Amino acid sequence: MIRYSTRTVKGQDRDENRDRVGAAFDGVRGIFVVVDGTSKPGSGQLAQALVDQIFTGYQARIENGVSDSGHDQVETLLKDVLQDAHSSLFSGGVTGSASYLVAVVSGELLTVAYEGDCSAGVTSHNNPIAWITAPHCLANWRRDRSHRQLATDKGRHQISRSFKARKNPDPEFVTRAAIAGETLVFATDGFWADLSDAAQIQLLGLDAPDPTHVDDDVTWIVVQI
Repeated sequence: MIRYSTRTVKGQDRDENRDRVGAAFDGVRGIFVVVDGTSKPGSGQLAQALVDQIFTGYQARIENGVSDSGHDQVETLLKDVLQDAHSSLFSGGVTGSASYLVAVVSGELLTVAYEGDCSAGVTSHNNPIAWITAPHCLANWRRDRSHRQLATDKGRHQISRSFKARKNPDPEFVTRAAIAGETLVFATDGFWADLSDAAQIQLLGLDAPDPTHVDDDVTWIVVQI
């Protein structure tokens, strides 16, 4: 049985929270989405619309008999869902851009699709989160730096890949087993960059108070397998 929780907190430097989050478990599969709208006009609305489109598109395909029991099948399904969302949203006049991450837990497998600086991580026994996705940003162009190293580099704010009108979705995929007893974390950069390792672990608890004195929006999903 999968248990999960979602939280989002507006940053003090933000006029509005442009992060969006969604999660669902139907008894067979869990789908988890975090989206971080950029500062471009309309990005908050784009982020919410993208979350909605991902859930609608994924569920429609499952209902039509599409399988998601293997990594390759989930990857193909997510590519189709993201392309349809891109065509629908940007042809309908939606503006803005966003980083996104979609994680599917199905058949004891974890499949992650992402563009931008939203990240997926794993932890157990209150150990620091081990992040398994490499952020797409200027500061990480060599893809050889840890999240903690990137957190203090201003170049991390220059995103090299995102969901935007002039480019079709091209998600990077990360796959691994979904191991019983582990805790999965899916988060925007406000979580992994602006909070200490200890603060991150504390916030995985359901009763932990919201973080204070954070400049950026902070959004995270906690999934217990």
